[in-house]
Amino acid sequence: MIKKGIQLSLASCLFAVSQGVWAASFVLQDIEIKGLERVAAGTVLSNLSIGVGDTYDDRMSARMVSSLYKTGLFDDVSFAKRGNILVVNVKERAAVGEINISGNHVIEKKPILAALKRAGVAQGRPLNKAALVRIQHEIKQQYLARGNYSADVQVQLQPLSRNRLAVNLKIKEGKVARIKKVRISGNKAFPESTLKALLETGSASSLSFFSSRDKYSKQKLVGDLDKLTAFYKDRGYLNFEVSSTQVSLSKDKRSVFVNINLHEGDQYRVGKINLASNSTLSQQSLRRLIHLKQGQVFSQRLLAKTRKDLKSQVGKEGFAFSKLAIIPQVDEVRKIVNLSFQLDKGQRTYVRRINIRGNYRSKDEVFRREMRQLESSWYSKDKVERSKIRIQRLPFVESVNISASPVAGARDQIDLDVTVKERSSNQFTAGVGYSQNEGLLFNIGLTQNNFMGTGKSLSIAAENSASKKNLRLSYNNPYHTKDGVGRGFNVFYNKTNAAEADITDYQSDAYGADVNYTIPLGEDNSLRFSVGGEHRKIKTSVANTPDYIKQFVTDHGDTYNQLLGSVSYIHDTRNRSLFPNKGQRQSLSLQLGLPGSDLQFYKLRYRASVYQPLTDDITFAVKAGVSYGRGIGKNKDLPFYENFYAGGIGSVRGYDHNSLGPKVLSGAGKGDSIGGNLSTTVTAEVQFPMPFLSDVKGLKASAFVDGGNVFNDKFDSAEMRYSAGLSATWMTPLGVPLTVSYAKPLNAKDGDETSKVQFSLGATF
Repeated sequence: MIKKGIQLSLASCLFAVSQGVWAASFVLQDIEIKGLERVAAGTVLSNLSIGVGDTYDDRMSARMVSSLYKTGLFDDVSFAKRGNILVVNVKERAAVGEINISGNHVIEKKPILAALKRAGVAQGRPLNKAALVRIQHEIKQQYLARGNYSADVQVQLQPLSRNRLAVNLKIKEGKVARIKKVRISGNKAFPESTLKALLETGSASSLSFFSSRDKYSKQKLVGDLDKLTAFYKDRGYLNFEVSSTQVSLSKDKRSVFVNINLHEGDQYRVGKINLASNSTLSQQSLRRLIHLKQGQVFSQRLLAKTRKDLKSQVGKEGFAFSKLAIIPQVDEVRKIVNLSFQLDKGQRTYVRRINIRGNYRSKDEVFRREMRQLESSWYSKDKVERSKIRIQRLPFVESVNISASPVAGARDQIDLDVTVKERSSNQFTAGVGYSQNEGLLFNIGLTQNNFMGTGKSLSIAAENSASKKNLRLSYNNPYHTKDGVGRGFNVFYNKTNAAEADITDYQSDAYGADVNYTIPLGEDNSLRFSVGGEHRKIKTSVANTPDYIKQFVTDHGDTYNQLLGSVSYIHDTRNRSLFPNKGQRQSLSLQLGLPGSDLQFYKLRYRASVYQPLTDDITFAVKAGVSYGRGIGKNKDLPFYENFYAGGIGSVRGYDHNSLGPKVLSGAGKGDSIGGNLSTTVTAEVQFPMPFLSDVKGLKASAFVDGGNVFNDKFDSAEMRYSAGLSATWMTPLGVPLTVSYAKPLNAKDGDETSKVQFSLGATF
């Protein structure tokens, strides 16, 4: 106590002395600044509230010191007097001369530098040590969230010239802690194995090399707890809760142990269901949309589905802002939940205006003609969704979003904003590619899928390979008429060397043209037909051409003028054309060598593909096709150059291209594939983002099983060939597909030509 009194007395004396020194005011003759190295003198002067000629007294000093500190440029500021001159002594805060980051692999350098810059730690700026410490802590937290519990972040400040510092961040990431054991307790209704199967968090499996299941993440665990809650509440356990969660680390911080404690509560069933509505829809039609029935186990999922379907049904009638109140009454004694649905349709809503945004290449008309929701008509959620799908299918659209906004001052009106993100529609390609089907490919082409922003397509392309020389000019107008009838033209020249394509030895030169029309038969169906002409000349080799081709040329000549026609029926409900994950596409087509042609024949094809989403990123797809052809008239055989082939990418992977099916048994060309007039193919695959490359656009991987073969007239199930494997397809920025597959034949027989690794780079036509 005595010591503190002495200290206070001494401080008072010093203060009195300072008051005596500074108390007298004086007129400032000059300001002298000492200690500046990088900061301009003007910066200091601008933060002083006094200038030469002004009267100065000590009461100003505190305010000016505070002003200079606030600039963040100085570590120390003090004032002194020499005559009538004010001396300002400053010590500049060291500036950041450079930032060095080392040891980081999981987190890239760029986001770390961005975080430092946001906190004010950047090259050329005064060093803010408090912000640096905060960022150091945040970086470590990022590693902890990823499961790197042994991670360490050290900051070292290295002096440089001119009062600068090098900020060195040295990161020791350590290894991700692996989950050794997950234990669930408190469960009575369901076994622990069933509950563990729901979790993404778990111990290592036999496929741990490809899986991150045993990598601990706090966010992943939170998601797993939500899954457990949803699982129980979908099975009537309304009072279910996760009582506690304990996560513990081993001493070396390499192993994680997770304990989840549950409180299940009782199971509840659905009691009485009441529905009150002012909608024009009948009670019966609305009750059909209530997916919960009296007496069944209560389900939170079915309740959510009921809410969605009821509002959607009312939305079809133009009531965009309907309200649905669900009032549950829980009977704790009988363990039932009585439900009361109160549906208020609100006011019928009209679409005042449709705004097209983001289309810097395409005209508004291109998107408006795909809209099924029209201006000045009732709002329909179904029509809006259908409009979105139709726009999304356009080949020059990457994505589309349709949002509704109320019109100010008009409760019954909304505006629709259609925001599109276009992909490049003008493509010039020139390059070299390789395909196991065609060998070395040289191609050049100009394609405009959205010619002059009108939605029309124009393509000029040429290709040269060992087996083919192609030239094609194509044009298509999808809206030749206002009703959506499309019309297109094709002009082509093809030169084929079949021996280079791994089939029998002959050459074919052909040129021709056709005109085609597409007639819509509703939202999902269309009819397409075409008529054209073709001139073809066949060249044979005396030594290597098989006898059956020579005999065909002898019987029919080597030059054919054909009048060709085709008609196709297409049913398409896919949500997009590139990498669809929902819907199906089926097509049935008939191609004919019409009367007046040198060779008359028909080819009938059926193709189907079905896509079903398993999760947001994983899709199950089934594809199948059957093709059959015959000659018409005296010659019942299909012309040999129209035969079907199988094997390779696009057919049955794992077998050489065009290698399956009947072969020449003897003589010239022995062992060469001759194709057949009957073809069957089937594929089942699971499509998913490429591991570690999920952010790359236009890249998909798949695990597949292929089956198929070609036959002469009669199908033989014993001759079907099957394979299984993995595949990846990347739609490159130039619009050229790159496909790689690894397939293992499952039932190859003697004489089959197999190839496990197959790839194709570059488009063929």
